[in-house]
Amino acid sequence: MVIILLLFSQIEAGEPGDSLVWEGVNAFYNNETAKAINILTKARQKFPLNAAVHFTWASARWLHSQANDPIEKTYIVLNRDLDEVTPIYKDLVKKYPDNPLYRLYLGSAEGLRARVYLGQKRWFKTLIPAYRGFKITKGVADNYPEIKDAMLPMGVVEYYVALRGSILKWAASLFGLETTKESGLAKMEIAANYGDFAWIEARSLLSFIYLWEAPNIEKALEHSTILAAKFPKNFYFVLMYAESLIKTGNNEIANNVLLQLNKDFIDLTDTQKLNMKSYLEYEWALYWFKQNHFDKALQFVKNSIADYHAELDIYLTNSLLLLGNIYDVNGNRSEAKIAYQKCVKLDNNSEAVRLAKIFMDNPYKK
Repeated sequence: MVIILLLFSQIEAGEPGDSLVWEGVNAFYNNETAKAINILTKARQKFPLNAAVHFTWASARWLHSQANDPIEKTYIVLNRDLDEVTPIYKDLVKKYPDNPLYRLYLGSAEGLRARVYLGQKRWFKTLIPAYRGFKITKGVADNYPEIKDAMLPMGVVEYYVALRGSILKWAASLFGLETTKESGLAKMEIAANYGDFAWIEARSLLSFIYLWEAPNIEKALEHSTILAAKFPKNFYFVLMYAESLIKTGNNEIANNVLLQLNKDFIDLTDTQKLNMKSYLEYEWALYWFKQNHFDKALQFVKNSIADYHAELDIYLTNSLLLLGNIYDVNGNRSEAKIAYQKCVKLDNNSEAVRLAKIFMDNPYKK
């Protein structure tokens, strides 16, 4: 599943339309995206002044497109809907300058445009819309520290800028951005633990980061457990939960979760199946590898690599790393090095790439 950097913010208790917006939110996070769009379209018509409704509608339509359309079309859908809702928020900010939530959602809409460039690995182009959103959001956070959800978009920008090269960091410094991973993660943790709405995406993103970019498996288990319990039909959330269980040695629970995922896979859309099949195969490969069933692990990981069609390649780097590890364990050093080379060539932010570079010179030992 595409990693979703939805820069949501707070929905104040008691704002007209909140209950209907939350109904839509719960629907699209539980893989009922068409239902969510229907709910949120009605909510926009009935409660056009609700701060969250327009951005949430655009996000639901994007998720629905991800479940049904080719990757490039999802970018078109996202940009088109942001073109529609951004002027609405600009108008609301002018009419109601004392309401910080309108500015916060304007910043979120501006920043979400960066998601397209992030998926395309166009790092410098990612920075410009991300900064526009960051600047607006930072103004809200500085003046309204009680709105903890503002920490999520700020943390996202700081963390990902810090991962890239010196040119991006230099450009970010001109904008006054902190560029340390630690600062970004700390802000995302605040949103995860104290946010009124951003906690969902914050926990999702932190689970992703702690599993595959900056390993902290206990923290990944903490966040993914909460997500899987709240949204059991969200295939991606449950996948991250499964991997957290595998990596923390909770083998019996992990097996049960994976078996349930096998059943849930049947109900996915064709597009979701195309993207998720490889992910699920990787989780089974990892599970059997941890059990020292290397033949089973080898077959699953080969399938995972052959079936890979997702937008982002974090899972692919992990599959290639695991393939190399299996070959090393089996004494097939030449094939292991080929797998590590393919992993390194992808050059993403994953811990897998860093480890593959090490195992190129020093064989993996279980």
